[in-house]
Amino acid sequence: MNGIPWILIAIFVTLVLLGIVVVVAVRRGKRPRRVDYRNYFVMGVVWLATGVVLSLLPWFLHGEVSFSIGLFFFAMGLAYTTIGLANRDKWGEQTELPRATTRKLMIIAVLVGALLVLGLELFALYG
Repeated sequence: MNGIPWILIAIFVTLVLLGIVVVVAVRRGKRPRRVDYRNYFVMGVVWLATGVVLSLLPWFLHGEVSFSIGLFFFAMGLAYTTIGLANRDKWGEQTELPRATTRKLMIIAVLVGALLVLGLELFALYG
């Protein structure tokens, strides 16, 4: 293995296995759900901001405006925000997650974040 260090392969395999576990867990607990338009709105606002930042970042760095990827995020954010606001009457009540579920989600988020940082560090060292 000349090109790819073994640790990157291990991280990739771990992420694939984690993805398989998540897919199996979601399919087992499959039950009909209502569309949560509040999440559409929140995701749209985040994508709007991301689109603006990605469009203006080349201008700050190089003095030129590039709308390639930023325009995509901005358009998607605008679409999701519009869908969320158009269905505002269907937002419903916000429910609290059980404590055990919150812990599981926090552990998964920390593990994914740690793997991301480790991958970026390894990329900086070997890339």
